[in-house]
Amino acid sequence: MRALFAALLALALAPLAGCGGGGPQFVAVSGRVTLNDQPVEGCSVDFQPLSAGKDAGAPGSTGKTDKDGRFTLYSQLDKSRAGAVVGKHQVRVWAPEGAQDADADSPRAKGKKTGPKIPGRYHVNSELTFEVPASGTDKADFALKSP
Repeated sequence: MRALFAALLALALAPLAGCGGGGPQFVAVSGRVTLNDQPVEGCSVDFQPLSAGKDAGAPGSTGKTDKDGRFTLYSQLDKSRAGAVVGKHQVRVWAPEGAQDADADSPRAKGKKTGPKIPGRYHVNSELTFEVPASGTDKADFALKSP
């Protein structure tokens, strides 16, 4: 009887131990953001999965660019989990805080760090997509253009 109970308990707990591929597959993703061929520091880069398969509703990932425009993605739900879900993503690139204000001379913008303005086609109305390969990538590069 004890052996049967132990076997049933082991079967019941196996999925909780991470066996069987429970949850979406995350892989390492990094890259670089430039605007008019110049690195952009302090941007947020957000990846949101577009896949409709078994990973539908999977969490997005986000990263922040350094002085060279380089970023590494981390899960939006668990910042200790690096990477992004495998598959196609919509990508949004948000300017550093204060740089996206419509009127940089407004009292609200005073004292805030300003920087390059990222056109709406790269954030609010993003046209950017990226396919995250199963092997991960360090080539998630975005060469943005602004008039």
